[in-house]
This record gives sequence, C-alpha cells and structure tokens, in this order.
Amino acid sequence: MSLKPAIYLSLISSVSLLSACDKLDEALMCAPACENVQTCGDEVSPPTMDLGIGEIDLGIEAPSLVDCAVNCTSDDRVTLGYSNCQIECIESEACGDINGCWNVTSDVYAKYCAVDTTPIEAAPSDSGEEPVVADGTVSGSSAADAIMDNPAVEESVDSSETPIFFGSNPPELAGGWRASGSIDRSSYARPPGSPIDTEICFFDQVTAADGSPEVSYCEKNNPMIATAPITGDGSNWTLYLEFDSTGSIIFSGSMDEGATSISRVDALVTYYHGLEIWEHSFTDWSRSGDCSCPF
Repeated sequence: MSLKPAIYLSLISSVSLLSACDKLDEALMCAPACENVQTCGDEVSPPTMDLGIGEIDLGIEAPSLVDCAVNCTSDDRVTLGYSNCQIECIESEACGDINGCWNVTSDVYAKYCAVDTTPIEAAPSDSGEEPVVADGTVSGSSAADAIMDNPAVEESVDSSETPIFFGSNPPELAGGWRASGSIDRSSYARPPGSPIDTEICFFDQVTAADGSPEVSYCEKNNPMIATAPITGDGSNWTLYLEFDSTGSIIFSGSMDEGATSISRVDALVTYYHGLEIWEHSFTDWSRSGDCSCPF
C-alpha cells in the first residue's frame, strides 16, 4: 500500500514532540494502517472503552485519520487497540473486516494475534464439595459460561488470579450496595491506585428457565437497567456485568447471610478489543439501604 504524502506528514506531526527513532519507526508502521482507516471511513469503528458504570472510561474518539495517528503512536497504543499484530491486521484487512481486528473472539483477530488462553476453573467452595450447577452449564449459568468463553476474560481471570465461584445457588444480593476501592494490578489499563467507586441497586434475583440464576441491577444516577448472570454456592458468589461487546466487570466475593458489608470483593474489569487489557481491584461493599431502579 502506498503512503500518501499528506498522511505521512500528519503522522509525523502527531509525534513531533515525542523524541527518539522508535517514535519515528512507530509512525511509519502506523501510516499504512491509518491510511486504510481513512479510506474505509464509516465502515471502521475503533473501540470504545466506556463501560458506562463506575465512571470507568478511557475513551477513544470516533474513527478519523488524526485519532488513528495519535492512538497508534501513543505510549498507550496497546491499551487503545493498536498492538503490533492489530496494526498489521488493520493495514491488511478489507474495510468490512477491519472491525474484527478489535474483536478477540473473531477469526480476523486470530489471523494476526496469538490467542492462547486457559479455560476458567472454579474457585474452591466453602464445603470443599463440588457445587451444584444447572444442567448443561459449566459454571451454573449459561450466560456466565458465554462471558467466560471470551479469550480476553480467560486471560484476565488467569493473570489477575481472580476467583470465580461456580454454582446455581448464589446468596441473595438484593438491595443497594456501595462498592469502593482502588486498582492494585493492571495490564494495559488504568494504573494501580486509580479509584473504583460506584453504587449499585440489585433486584429481582431469580432463576431462569434453564436453571441459571440472574439478577437485575442499575447504577446510581444512571438510567440503564440490565440483567446479569450470577453464580455461586453457599456464601460465595460471582457476578458478571457485560457491556455490548465492549467489556465486562466481574465481581467475586463471599458474604454471610444478612450481611450489611462485604470486604475484599474482587473487581475485574476486562476490555474486549485486545488481549491483556484489564484492571483488578479489591473493593469493600456496604449496604446503602433500600433502592429502586433507576435510583
């Protein structure tokens, strides 16, 4: 693919304040990919990192040459979806397939980027016995199974050592909860020390027709109301919030019956536009009283 002079100058100017030859090399590497993005126009939709809950938003602008040039040559380019293999993918694929370069479950992504992950296993139960799961499920929920089959989630759970509790009989979470903490480990995401602070209302925790438990929820000051799978057994529970192919937040903890607080709940945020993009924190939960959605 030829490199148009205007595109070359735009890419070089985007890193003019960044010294060293490696920045020039990155600009030259990004140029054909960003030319392809410009040529394809509205057919290409670079990833968004806005999960819409807990003010977790790293943000990427709409597709344009400038955005591609800035993001692709940024120090945070892996975070933004421009790892080396993804740049090669964006440069090589036809317009209609480029979005697959930002989808770790796609055949397009797998053509250029290594996808080698380990299936998620259950964390030990309180009793030491195997938890009872709904027929036809691995974790106790068919919806949770689908989320855990995502290679990005498999990788982030394994790397962060987040416990995932299986079972179709989790404890009842109904009511309002305030979750707060800070990131302690991350990979190509927000740095350790970044805050986690959100308030969530849970209601209508039920068992679906296939035996999978689920709970409805909303976040304070957010009009969105959604339903999430929840697994676990006894006092242990894992909750899976997923956001339109953008990413997921998995909360995993243990609570006694009637508890008004839960300490050290694992919170794992995983982004789906590339492997190894996640952040983990321990959050403390406290009941915020009765609630209704939206609240």
